[in-house]
Amino acid sequence: MHKNNLSLLMLLLLALALVFAPILPARVKAEGNPAPHSQVGAYDLIAAMNILRMSYGYAPLIEDPIINAVAQSTAQVMADGLLSWHIGNVGGRLAGAGYGGGKTVFATENFAIAGDGATIDQIMLMWADFEHMRPAASPNYCHVGAGTAKASNGMTYFILQAAYISGEACQSNPVGTPLPGQTPGNYGLITPVELVEPDADGNYLHTVKPGQSFWSIAVAYGVTIKDILLWNNLSESYVLQSGDKLMIAGPGSQNMVTPTPLGNVIKATPDAEGKIVHEVQAYQNLSKIGEAYNVSVAELLRLNALAVDTPLQIGQKLLIKGPNQTPTFTPLPLTPLQRLTPAADGKYYHVVADGQNLVWIASLYGIQLSDLLAWNYLNASSVIYPGNRLLLQVTPPATNTPISEPATATPPPTPTFTPGSSPTATRLPLSTPTPTETPNAFSLTDDPANWLWLLAFAAIGVAVYFITDQIKKDQSTRPKDN
Repeated sequence: MHKNNLSLLMLLLLALALVFAPILPARVKAEGNPAPHSQVGAYDLIAAMNILRMSYGYAPLIEDPIINAVAQSTAQVMADGLLSWHIGNVGGRLAGAGYGGGKTVFATENFAIAGDGATIDQIMLMWADFEHMRPAASPNYCHVGAGTAKASNGMTYFILQAAYISGEACQSNPVGTPLPGQTPGNYGLITPVELVEPDADGNYLHTVKPGQSFWSIAVAYGVTIKDILLWNNLSESYVLQSGDKLMIAGPGSQNMVTPTPLGNVIKATPDAEGKIVHEVQAYQNLSKIGEAYNVSVAELLRLNALAVDTPLQIGQKLLIKGPNQTPTFTPLPLTPLQRLTPAADGKYYHVVADGQNLVWIASLYGIQLSDLLAWNYLNASSVIYPGNRLLLQVTPPATNTPISEPATATPPPTPTFTPGSSPTATRLPLSTPTPTETPNAFSLTDDPANWLWLLAFAAIGVAVYFITDQIKKDQSTRPKDN
């Protein structure tokens, strides 16, 4: 090739490089830039559960390599699919992997989803209810395993499984004794929380020991982590250290304000006309409220125009006693949001029923489908099943305090469906273009990068023209063969 042609070709390649450089994505080696993982590992889950189990007076669960493998596999599957609920039949999965040697296996599974920086206290608080405390509170369980996996959305899936073999007693495996394939000391130090004697003011001064956490200490003393942080002037980001001394208020505390136990009712003060209105707090129900004010549940229902199955909402105002006469109320119909009852963690969930799909559920509560998917880490390929719980990041409107002449309210239309008419397992697109939209149409105004592509094609055309012209000139000046 002629030198002039070579020079033009080099210029063409340089022009293309300059044009395409801002368009092409950078490639980064995963080995050199690993994604940050949560500080909580599988061992931390096992140790924390065993701390609570030992506080109940039971021997710690024995770490089992088969359960570890199944728990890790479960965490990876759920993380890869961005699942929001269990994948089912944990006992069958463990037996299929060889646990129990063909005998009947009983098992339970806990899972949690958290972002980077999540602490063991935060994860264990997600499991602070009866169902999730089975591995610690039930003496039947013998073995345990755990696993963690990072999802594409940056969240980490935590799985803990506990199991026992029907008819077999738990093996003897003292704390610190390694199982086959484990290194000595892998189990670490597990220190149950022992209550100290209260001082003269009725308060406890607890010295933190290795293996103890805010969560295990709070459980032992029957308080919350927030209580301990408040009493000791600590931030929520404080990392507990061995040797720290924590002041904890006891039931008979005199010099520290003891928080009101969850669900207890602080009676409201009557106003100038003798009217009493109570504001509902977390974990309160009509029975507790009626008992505090010495009013029957039936009377509370009548005064507030409530039905027996009407759920209470946090912050709802209840009339306890009217001024002189009690007006007659007409109850207003409740919307699906108002019928929600917060779960033990204070959040709201929808339990999937037969025939329901994600579009129908979003329509039921009047929320965007994209929001429902984002709240539950779902995507276009996610599948839901009957019994799944879907998180609803909504604040249900408080039910109105009844008045003597309530305005006529028209409830929002409730979407209807025929069970079985739409499949439960539904794959949905995240968005559907409207009829006026033309998907994938090329437009310079859609993306500034389109201008770069246009310039690239123009540069190629100019370069090809010059190279072709130069070749023609070379051929015209080249001596012809005789």
